Amino acid sequence: MEKLITILDIDPEAMRNAEAIWSLVEHRAVDVIGDFYASVRKSDVDLVLSDQTIECLTIEQRMHWNSLFRSRFDQKYFNSASLIGIKHREIGLDAKWYIAGYTKIKIDFSQVVLNAPLSLPVKAGFVSTLDKYVALDMALAVSSYTSWLVD
Repeated sequence: MEKLITILDIDPEAMRNAEAIWSLVEHRAVDVIGDFYASVRKSDVDLVLSDQTIECLTIEQRMHWNSLFRSRFDQKYFNSASLIGIKHREIGLDAKWYIAGYTKIKIDFSQVVLNAPLSLPVKAGFVSTLDKYVALDMALAVSSYTSWLVD
């Protein structure tokens, strides 16, 4: 994980930005995640999700996003991010659907940032940080898929 943090240039400024991003998107997170699950239900993804399952997943996702943006990238966070990939692999979700879904949520969070009353340079920094954090989180989860295939 340290190498990913280094290559993505997640420095103290990015960490401060991440907390500020969460402050902006936190109030919209449930709506963004709800929109995501609505699109999953309309899509051709081979998942049948009950309302109760979606409710539980929405809570878990919100907690995960909170954990990501407030993360200090310790072992607890690493285990949590890796477990997401393991759970998705266990239910048979192809990694392409995970990546597409994660990207959809990232785009929606980016829109919240871009619509915020902030200066253009601040928005640009926040979107850059959002990309870094999503890439790190996604890399950890997807590596769980691939490490299982290799093991």
